[in-house]
Amino acid sequence: MIRRFLSVVSIVLGVCGAVEQMGCALLFAGQSTASAVKIRASYGGELGYQAPLWVAHELKLFAKQGIDSELIRIAGGSRSMAALLAGAIQVSQSAGVSPVQVDLAGGDLVIVATSTNRPTVSIVAQPKTVKKPQDLVGKTVGLVGRGEMNEFFFLNALERWKIDPKSVTVIAIPGSQPRLVAVGTGTIDATILAPPFTFEAEKLGLVTLADFTTGSEAFPQSGLVVRKEYLRNNRDLIKRMLMAYVEAIHVLKTGGERSTAIMKKYMRITDDSIAKRSFEYYSKLFSQPPLTDEKGIAVVLKFLATQPGTAQAKNAKATDFFDNSVLAELQREGFMARLK
Repeated sequence: MIRRFLSVVSIVLGVCGAVEQMGCALLFAGQSTASAVKIRASYGGELGYQAPLWVAHELKLFAKQGIDSELIRIAGGSRSMAALLAGAIQVSQSAGVSPVQVDLAGGDLVIVATSTNRPTVSIVAQPKTVKKPQDLVGKTVGLVGRGEMNEFFFLNALERWKIDPKSVTVIAIPGSQPRLVAVGTGTIDATILAPPFTFEAEKLGLVTLADFTTGSEAFPQSGLVVRKEYLRNNRDLIKRMLMAYVEAIHVLKTGGERSTAIMKKYMRITDDSIAKRSFEYYSKLFSQPPLTDEKGIAVVLKFLATQPGTAQAKNAKATDFFDNSVLAELQREGFMARLK
């Protein structure tokens, strides 16, 4: 599986369509100052749970900690993990599914923070072709790609609905906006979305087949992933990075006007009401401090244990896939308390 992830690196590094940062030309642009440490961080797309990284960058909270940050949009967790393994980026903001899969295959990735420990996604469908879950049989569904967080939730839903995955055609459409448009126009029959795009889907009259946000199980929806070797060799740098990340979450929970403007920019939406609704939704959801919930990793392992190629997840320990020690150190030092 590691080879499969590494094979994606050529896509990540060689094709501008897979790696964006407000325009591909910025990928290797920008000079670090003599005193600042350069960090390239990826995020997966325009969904609101990516906001802590955006805020930390835009409000120069990383710079405050001596970090010259560069944000790179890489659609899909597998591509981000491949970039991490190749050393093309130093940190990825990603759902917990991909790093767990990589580590099960022998990788050395670790989750050092989880800002969203609850699922935020829903399965939405074109009402002309799909009115209930069983109508998905013989239909086409657009997901980010195989092995991604989208597939995790979709397969979970099919299992619950007792639908054979082979009876549904799945095609890869990495971007949330293109998938929303494809369902809205009837090009595909269903997809998985999160706010702000679930709010857009409501306006288009799409039907919600499953809303995972109403469940009680924890899930590592979004957090920071690094290589274990990088954490060992750069613990102080990771600590400063997490200080900026924690402060960004504090801003998201308290600074509505600033946060909404940044979220609107990165979510690439023009509707002020949806931007505000997205801020209100996520500001309540972000974990502070962003400790990784062991139960969420256990949920991922439990499901992966039933899937081909990841049966070894059955005997894996959830605690092997995340490290809360740096955040715990910040807690002991009173960093979080000083933000209040």
